[in-house]
Amino acid sequence: MLHETNNKKITVEDTTVDFQSVYREEYFPQDLLDEIGKANMLIIPDYFSREGHSGYVFPETTQEFLGYAQEKTCDEFIPDIAADDDSFNKMELHSAVITVATFIVTTVALPIALSIVANFLYDQMKKHHRKEDELSCKLNIIVTDGKKNKRISYEGPANSAEEALKLAVKGAFNNEGDE
Repeated sequence: MLHETNNKKITVEDTTVDFQSVYREEYFPQDLLDEIGKANMLIIPDYFSREGHSGYVFPETTQEFLGYAQEKTCDEFIPDIAADDDSFNKMELHSAVITVATFIVTTVALPIALSIVANFLYDQMKKHHRKEDELSCKLNIIVTDGKKNKRISYEGPANSAEEALKLAVKGAFNNEGDE
């Protein structure tokens, strides 16, 4: 399902990606499964291929975003990253668009994760000396309730991301027959 309004693009689609499938990916550090397997918000790399180069990479702001998430760690929210130091490859895009790292999250941890995304984007706006309407973002979130998995992609104004994602999640998990 694709929605476009006010230069915002939101896509919601079914996906087979869940925590168990991430643990089986070639990029996943199996020696850290016991530790990383506790996470209910897990940052995952994106596959990149351009001009003869390919592999799994994380956006340039990933470590900063992970730090934000780890500051909020509690019983209901356990963030981590599906990489070890040797396999962490960062891609610097030098763009006016902030790309937030792709992550998979449970519906229980989702409200905290969305709040972290909003705070992170606000701080990026301040860091880059931009006004609220001058910063765009791009992000992909995989949300799982244990039965269904949905990939939600957003491109648009950073100051509208949290509200748009909340509406998309609500629609994805409450209105299954409306797609």
